Amino acid sequence: MKRFFALLLLLGSFVTESPAQTLALKKGVIMDSLPLQDSVSSRLKLYLPQDFKGTRNWTLLFICHLDTDVLQTMRYLKSAADANGYILASSSVLPDSVSLTKRLLSINNSVEKLKDLLPVDNARIYAAGYDQGGQLAVLVPSLIPSVSGVLSIASILPNPELISSKKRFDYVNIMGRADYQYIQVSGEEELLDQRKIPNFTLYHPEGHEWPEVGELDLGMQVLTLLSMKQKEMARDSVQISASYEHFRDHILQLEAKDELLLAMDFTERSEDLFDDLYDTDWFRWKRKELRSSRAYKDQKRDLERVVLNERILIDDYIFYLDQDVLNFNLNNLGWWNFQMEKISKYKESPRKEEQLLGLRLEGFVNALIDDYVEVSAMGPNPDDDALIFLFMLNTITAPEEAENYLKVISLTAKYSDFGTANFYLEELLKKGYKDADRLYNLPHTGLLRISPEFNAILLEYLGEARYPTEE
Repeated sequence: MKRFFALLLLLGSFVTESPAQTLALKKGVIMDSLPLQDSVSSRLKLYLPQDFKGTRNWTLLFICHLDTDVLQTMRYLKSAADANGYILASSSVLPDSVSLTKRLLSINNSVEKLKDLLPVDNARIYAAGYDQGGQLAVLVPSLIPSVSGVLSIASILPNPELISSKKRFDYVNIMGRADYQYIQVSGEEELLDQRKIPNFTLYHPEGHEWPEVGELDLGMQVLTLLSMKQKEMARDSVQISASYEHFRDHILQLEAKDELLLAMDFTERSEDLFDDLYDTDWFRWKRKELRSSRAYKDQKRDLERVVLNERILIDDYIFYLDQDVLNFNLNNLGWWNFQMEKISKYKESPRKEEQLLGLRLEGFVNALIDDYVEVSAMGPNPDDDALIFLFMLNTITAPEEAENYLKVISLTAKYSDFGTANFYLEELLKKGYKDADRLYNLPHTGLLRISPEFNAILLEYLGEARYPTEE
């Protein structure tokens, strides 16, 4: 039986009691590690909106995650949660070794605890997540019946076979146009439509990063409007009218920034969303106006040209990286260097769509390499040849990341390839790296670090060396 928070209000804190525990909870503050009598979800993170009252039911947005950044995720979302009346919650971080089944059981147990603890609207329990957390969130409605929607941020769909075609849920995705996953997301909507999953993708101009608070606010508004549209909650004419104004203002702001492709996309989606909820004449008018604009036509033509080239390049990157890793093809590092020079030219292009293409391709290459690194490092016997090649490649694709050079130095020293290790040491120091302690404590470098060559390089660039060098 649900225990309502209206039992006691003191100095902005709510206290809920049960025979097993007493919890003091505050509004407008992210509460970390709330103790619950549960072996799976023993620690809960919770945010109650600033205007929270126990006299009505509230929407619950449960944040799914695969890392320790859940508190940062809640900080990003809390302003939008206040504006839309959403409770935010999440459970403790689970180690990578925990199976998907156990993760979902943990989420389910946490949601059930929250339903017992808070005045939650059972028809409006949503899962949310950023990046890989978003992929986990998409699986939740298919396996946890009480969850009816998803807010996915900077994420793509997981394996479609894991998404049930029998469970209807609302899906809202927020994706940047410079995100390396942009092309894939645009193709996923057809799959969602085929499975009759109501969906709305809200694109923004940035890359693989958190969007502005305004976009997060709009994403939550979409979930609310979909819920009204599907008659899962009572229609609130005041709330619908306010959302209409927000959506219209967002379109005008995009248009003022010359983001005409985004303005058109959001206009078309808004027209469909408000159909049967509000008069959509303005959206129809704006769609026709944008479509007749010469500037919009030029931007659309540039996008179509760029996307065709992007698909070809992505296929090339996938093919050649697979072959290079398989064959330990160090000779092809030059080809990759040439590709990164091309990407840099795209990023510096005066044409906006080519700039976005460069950003997406750069992100894609590095994400692809990260995937190969993860696979190559798995198990008790990592594939060191693959890892050496991949970290060497990373010094080309992400040349400012010191960790890539350190990995190459460590792994090549492991196999007594001191010439290569010293080469990458010098390349790292040329970029201004100063941490001598880290360099003298790298794994597998016992013989390398006492060699005259290693110490001579450190003496030249850092002005110090721990072991004698040749005169």
